[in-house]
Amino acid sequence: MEASKKLPEKLQDALQEGVLKRLPLTFLPFVNQQLREWDFLFPNERRSTESLIIYVNSRSPGQSAALFRDVVRLENEMGVRQWQFSTEEQTIRNSSQLARSPQFQQWRQAVQAVYDEADRQAMQTSGGRVNPRNRAIVIDIPASLPMEEAEAWRHWHGMGRRVKLQPLAPGLSQGGLEGVLTGLIANVAQAGGSSNPREGSAEESPGESWVIDGASSLVDACLAEVPSAAPSRAILLSYARLDPCREILSHEMNNMRKDLSDADSVYDHLRKVDVTPFCPPEVARDPAVREFVRALYLSGNGAVIFGNSFVEWAAAEALRRARPRLLAARFTLRSKPKPFTGVAVFENPDQVNPLPAVDDNPGSAVDAEILAVYIWLAAIRYEEYMQSTVCVCIAESLGEVYLIAPPEFALRETTEPLPMDRLADSLRSWLS
Repeated sequence: MEASKKLPEKLQDALQEGVLKRLPLTFLPFVNQQLREWDFLFPNERRSTESLIIYVNSRSPGQSAALFRDVVRLENEMGVRQWQFSTEEQTIRNSSQLARSPQFQQWRQAVQAVYDEADRQAMQTSGGRVNPRNRAIVIDIPASLPMEEAEAWRHWHGMGRRVKLQPLAPGLSQGGLEGVLTGLIANVAQAGGSSNPREGSAEESPGESWVIDGASSLVDACLAEVPSAAPSRAILLSYARLDPCREILSHEMNNMRKDLSDADSVYDHLRKVDVTPFCPPEVARDPAVREFVRALYLSGNGAVIFGNSFVEWAAAEALRRARPRLLAARFTLRSKPKPFTGVAVFENPDQVNPLPAVDDNPGSAVDAEILAVYIWLAAIRYEEYMQSTVCVCIAESLGEVYLIAPPEFALRETTEPLPMDRLADSLRSWLS
């Protein structure tokens, strides 16, 4: 993958003035990689790197040294300058050396403190807060994943409340729900900007809405509902529609040496594999989304094998990297794990084990119940989602939702069976 590195003028000026020479050694791998892959970053990521570099460049040499004092001290204590440490990109060798150090946690805290200070200064300069707009997270656990009413929602530990849904008309249990979600996505999409992260400045917010589907029905419905708007306005990720991309990366993984000493060269090769021909159009056309998918599959989190892992990890990474206003996620039915298959090395169980796949409805439901909570916990790590975010988790098998909402949300205290269209209208109003 190659980026054109169309950097903002202020950032380019700071680099030409030699600002990178002021950064500690352990900052350089991340910053250099971000700059090299600028076209593949979402605006939130660009803002963070740009704020740091411009802030450091605005300080005197003495002020810069004070800003990084704790980081440099810890680098010296760790002996970083005696390591084989790449300053060009983040490598597995770098990560393993840092993680083995007794000072690792202190170093992480010191690095975060620097970024926090740069962000504070950027907000003071702009005179505003970080994206104080209303946001929503909508999670769907489909009817094929049966939840037990007595045990449902216990993993949420009372963070919200359960609300019964008004039964839908016969024959509309799934289509009606998808209509609600696609209508909401279309509404946010039409109010948003382009999803191409190379357009405009780092202040724009492309990808205002993300749809992450453990199968394909929700993404298919989005494409059918708003064929002209959805691909350009929302980021649509379907586990099933990404099958060819996943399979080519899995094949490459499993046909390369697995020695730890070769790990960086293996991953360097995988980062260069052209996955464009194997991606669906809504992913292939956008370099940032395409590389997001590649990074997700190469991060070793089970997203290559299990649709529900794909949903949870993709959602967590979207929240971390892009900070979308709307995130809609649907879990799916998975097969029971087959014995003696190489899940640890990303092998497709259906290709290496001739036994027929067997659906695991209750196991999939347990996955979804827990992973849905993880998505919400991933969101509230970030300031943008702490105060003005509505979270709706829909349990189709129970005909109810679990609702977490601030006091200003119209349905927070509703007690009657809730019509799906009223839920959709309230969410649209919340995001408008």
